[in-house]
Amino acid sequence: MTKLSLLFVLASVAAAGACKSSGMGEETRTAISAKMQSTQSPISACYETALKANRKLKGMIMLDFIIEASSGQFKNVRTARNDLNDTPLNQCIIAEVEKQKLEKAPSSNVQVLYPLNFAPSN
Repeated sequence: MTKLSLLFVLASVAAAGACKSSGMGEETRTAISAKMQSTQSPISACYETALKANRKLKGMIMLDFIIEASSGQFKNVRTARNDLNDTPLNQCIIAEVEKQKLEKAPSSNVQVLYPLNFAPSN
């Protein structure tokens, strides 16, 4: 089994007027980071599968998604940047992120940009 390294870079959380009234208070930022950290294991599994086809696969994927105010659900997940150019990996990551939901929905929709850096450790 290939040992791998998946580095979650601090999330760049962007919202129009990132203030408490737009749903982007510190509590929301913390909740988003915690949810994304909880995806580390399944996303690592996605990456491990991709490494079987390409042992040198590395780079950044920048996710762009919305957290809905009505539900806290992570919606419209897409890649804004994809250095890896691996469609199955991209689809797997999107599927894992789409499963996420904040326990406390923000007061308005929140636009999120979240970078993921991938590098094999051998």
